[in-house]
Amino acid sequence: MKRIFTLLTIYSLCFGAFAQEMSSFTDSRDGKTYKSAVIRIELEGGIFIEREWMAENLNFETEGSVCYKNYPAYCGKFGRLYNWVDAKLACPEGWHLSTQLEWQELMLNYGGYKTAASALKEGGASNLNILMGGFSNVEGQFSDIGKTAHLWDAEIGNKKTAGLISLYADYNEVAHDVISARNMNSCRCVKDY
Repeated sequence: MKRIFTLLTIYSLCFGAFAQEMSSFTDSRDGKTYKSAVIRIELEGGIFIEREWMAENLNFETEGSVCYKNYPAYCGKFGRLYNWVDAKLACPEGWHLSTQLEWQELMLNYGGYKTAASALKEGGASNLNILMGGFSNVEGQFSDIGKTAHLWDAEIGNKKTAGLISLYADYNEVAHDVISARNMNSCRCVKDY
């Protein structure tokens, strides 16, 4: 009996430290309710912090945002696509566009850039459920629905280029890229702290 208790304790310490709490919030601007995940992140020295992330892509309509191939049904599943400038302004009050540091925290929490995608994708351990929502380039050509997810990074950018995180359906590696700030990509917001 002691052995079973010891094994359960070890299991809960190893895997319970990264358990995610699911929640939701309503965007007062349009009444849309979003799922969110409170992610517990271990820092150096045994310190833990919590970040509340949207568990779905932002779907708030701004003047410049679009649905994939301009079909509203895509927005319902994958959220809207934004250029970088609009993305920085699109999150609801009390939330902000995810930063490079916040993405790095996630990567470290889930094994690093080489393996973290499996935890971030739909059904993964993070409960962020990142879907492969594709993108639109500066010429307005839509591409890669079901194949890639590109999510803006708030900190790296100017009006010409900006940083983003990329996930691929067939790979578990996460890439950090810099591309044209006029491309249209998905957004994830993080609750202010």
